[in-house]
Amino acid sequence: MSVKIIKLLNLIRFRIIGTIFLAITITDNAIEATAPNVDYRFIIPILVMGGVLLTPLIRGRRIVKRIYRRGINQYNSRLTVCILFILGFHYKLVGIPIAKKSIYGWLFLGFWVIGSIITFIWMYSNNVPIWILCISMIIAIYKILKLLYS
Repeated sequence: MSVKIIKLLNLIRFRIIGTIFLAITITDNAIEATAPNVDYRFIIPILVMGGVLLTPLIRGRRIVKRIYRRGINQYNSRLTVCILFILGFHYKLVGIPIAKKSIYGWLFLGFWVIGSIITFIWMYSNNVPIWILCISMIIAIYKILKLLYS
């Protein structure tokens, strides 16, 4: 049962993030297309697509509300619960103990970290723009945290 809850939380998280990116993209393109006189009819596709994408959130709101309340009671902070939800650390929110990694998991993590460091050195030496390097570092740190805590 807890695996289904975690899958639901992942689905809801990806749908929320996707809806936010979709809204930003549609708004930006509509403002750019109607530059001198901004037309606000572009809100309608955002509402329709947001409603379609966020249907699992509407259907699973009781489960999400219980997990949210439990997380607030456990961590005593809404910010911590929201950060754990956005980053995808659902095992910590649901309360499933994190399994210890095998030797193969630690080897994979070690090779992945070494490969990331080599990639960053290569990117830095080839004058890759700093914003791409920063985004890559943030993604790498997130992946390492996700591997360690899930």
